[in-house]
Amino acid sequence: MNQFFKTLIAATLGVFVALFLMFMFFVVFLGSMADTKPQISKNTVLDLNLSAQIPEITGNVNTSGLDFEKVDLLGLNTITQLIDHAAKDKKVSGILIRNNSVGGGMATQTKIRESILNFKKSGKFVYSYADYYSQSAYYLGSSADSIFLNPLGMVDVKGFAAFIPFFKSALDKVGISMNIFYAGNFKSATEPYRRDEMSDENRIQTKEFLDSMMENFKNAISESRNLSLVEVDQIMTEYKGKSAKSSLESGLVDDLLYWDEIESIIKNRLGLEMKKKIKFKTLKEYNAAVTLRYGKSKSSDKIAVVYAEGTITYGTKNKGSISEDQYLEIFNKLQYDDDVKAVVLRVNSPGGNSLTSDIIWRGVENLKSAGKPVVASFGDYAASGGYYIAAGADSIVSAPNTLTGSIGVFMMFPNATNLANEKLGISFDEVKTHPMAVGFTPLKDLTDQEKEILQQGTLDTYDTFLNRVAEGRGMTVEEVHEVAQGRVWTGTKAKELGLVDVLGDIEDAIEIAAQMVNIEEYKIKSFPQIEESFIDQLVKGFAASENMNAKLGIHDSELKLIKEYREFKSLLLDRTPQARLPFIIQVD
Repeated sequence: MNQFFKTLIAATLGVFVALFLMFMFFVVFLGSMADTKPQISKNTVLDLNLSAQIPEITGNVNTSGLDFEKVDLLGLNTITQLIDHAAKDKKVSGILIRNNSVGGGMATQTKIRESILNFKKSGKFVYSYADYYSQSAYYLGSSADSIFLNPLGMVDVKGFAAFIPFFKSALDKVGISMNIFYAGNFKSATEPYRRDEMSDENRIQTKEFLDSMMENFKNAISESRNLSLVEVDQIMTEYKGKSAKSSLESGLVDDLLYWDEIESIIKNRLGLEMKKKIKFKTLKEYNAAVTLRYGKSKSSDKIAVVYAEGTITYGTKNKGSISEDQYLEIFNKLQYDDDVKAVVLRVNSPGGNSLTSDIIWRGVENLKSAGKPVVASFGDYAASGGYYIAAGADSIVSAPNTLTGSIGVFMMFPNATNLANEKLGISFDEVKTHPMAVGFTPLKDLTDQEKEILQQGTLDTYDTFLNRVAEGRGMTVEEVHEVAQGRVWTGTKAKELGLVDVLGDIEDAIEIAAQMVNIEEYKIKSFPQIEESFIDQLVKGFAASENMNAKLGIHDSELKLIKEYREFKSLLLDRTPQARLPFIIQVD
């Protein structure tokens, strides 16, 4: 028996020692990573690869599940600052834009494109190269001095389209129907679950904002490539980017070259011998090597920039989403911080939970009551709940191609009685003391009373939404209703309708906020402050040199399906009215 206990104790100690040594190994591993700071030397070329997701603020991305490589994704704000910093950095000689596709929506891509155009004013070169160009990659690449394409590549410039799946017939076949309640003729988020094709209203609004986005796209290509608008339109109509040869003949690209030929061009530009290697630095490497300063001077006065990005969800604490607790905590902190003179609320959200939206709206009102002017700045999306949380701002600044508005509400409640009864042979019976005692359940038909409750709740939420916008925009409820009804607008059109004050970007919003409080010198303080967990740091370490998802055999298309499943799941599980954009536009 004594030998048994000795063996047990020895084994236990061995396990603890092994765990301790593993822990120390990871600590040393992370420490060595932290100590490794890339050095920037003369003739550095910034390697601009922006194919990954682009959050508003660095690291503000939900890293649950299989998204191993999202722990340190650079935010839009950091990316543009790095490009601006490189323009003044004597050690950086130029930029190579190297993308087959680009993450982010049109407003995000436009902001980065503008930073590249400003970089060119420094006199440094900007080249773009790809094996093939998606539409988004070409839009960004068109800002370069010269555009190069692989001899077997293509430029997929073909115009914008909405291709929407409809699920009603499929749900009917498995025995599920959707009880749907909505306010607003254009609130089309529920259409895939109640129709088999787009409504006329949805078709009208979709065509209108696609046309507006296309106009901005064509103007940019026309100016950068010295092509007329007629020529750009003809290129897309005839799909002249379908081959490398026709891309060159139509003026989309400047030359057809292999990668080694691109390297030779850059080496000649830098005055390097052919045997020398080009000193490429990625944005992440450059970010680790330089120190960025955001704001003007060392003044104690501050302008707080609060980034509200992602779906608006009740009760969550995930990064890359908007919840009431997280943002009220930020607002309460700012409300009582005497150094914070004004707040810029940066919104990039398609909306979501209406209750959370209203709670955050109230937080904005409290900031204003505390004497802190609030200026809203819109990114790719500021729709439905995204517009709701900004409606009370003192001023609203939107990008011309921001998708905004969608002032409407809907609620969906599944009815799986046919699936349970007819398909699975499951039946239910009930005994109750009051009519509503069983509660809302997808396993029984909704009564007329229950339907009335849900419909009235949807209409009441819509009325509240209208009133919030009317109060914030200085309009009557009737005027707001005229441009609301769930309709989606571009930023340009939203300004014409009075839903937006200024067309511009986040820098314009910050300047407006500074003018409101009469300060010229100030610091910028960003929220939420993203903190990395120990696990995040470990994952970052393993994914630093190689593609983690590729190592695990996970394809990007699989991650996309997982993301779409999560969106669908959140719609079904949320039992409150939704103020949500009916679709997400992905510019491929």
